[in-house]
Amino acid sequence: MREQPADIKSEIEKSNGRKIFIDFLRTQFDNTDELIEKFDKLTEMYFEVNSVINISALRTVDDVYIKHYLDSIYPHEYFSGCVCDVGCGGGFPTIPLAIATNLPITGVDSVGKKLLLIKRCQSELQLKNLKSDYARSEELTKLHREYDTVCARALADIDKAVTLCSPLAKKDGKIVLYRSQSDEPAKKSTTEKHGVILSEGIDYFLPGTDIKRRIYIYRKRV
Repeated sequence: MREQPADIKSEIEKSNGRKIFIDFLRTQFDNTDELIEKFDKLTEMYFEVNSVINISALRTVDDVYIKHYLDSIYPHEYFSGCVCDVGCGGGFPTIPLAIATNLPITGVDSVGKKLLLIKRCQSELQLKNLKSDYARSEELTKLHREYDTVCARALADIDKAVTLCSPLAKKDGKIVLYRSQSDEPAKKSTTEKHGVILSEGIDYFLPGTDIKRRIYIYRKRV
């Protein structure tokens, strides 16, 4: 069993990462108090689950609020319609996006135990817009699943991410890929093969931090 903070509620209250995250929420959403309550509860659940099942390497409250929550929802304005998070792992960005945007979102992962936190959030946070699929993306493609927005945050190299995500995107749908600023876009041969084009590449700092991030947004054309 992995260690977790001895007094998680106290750790949450004094977390500087949480303060930074709340400041961001207040600039983006009207129902901040409701969101804070849900994210604080999510944090308690995260450490409970992560003490038993290794769903993430992040071990501090500050890191969870910044590197999971803030990183997940910072580009929320680029998401629309039905969303699929490929290779969602423990549930990031799946869960934060479901809490903050209310968009219907499905987290997909081939390791079933990693979906435990998503399943708990469905019931304990009453997130009716949140679903999970214990499957490989290729299996969903065979079932002809299609989404308005497909995303991947910690999934292999960018060419593989495009390869796995593009079949699940509807025509004219978006593929949002969370990357570091050192990552180049997918190769032309990859995008042509999968019928996508690069729409935007956006660099930014996570607010209140020195963490540099980039998202690539692709459009499905065929």
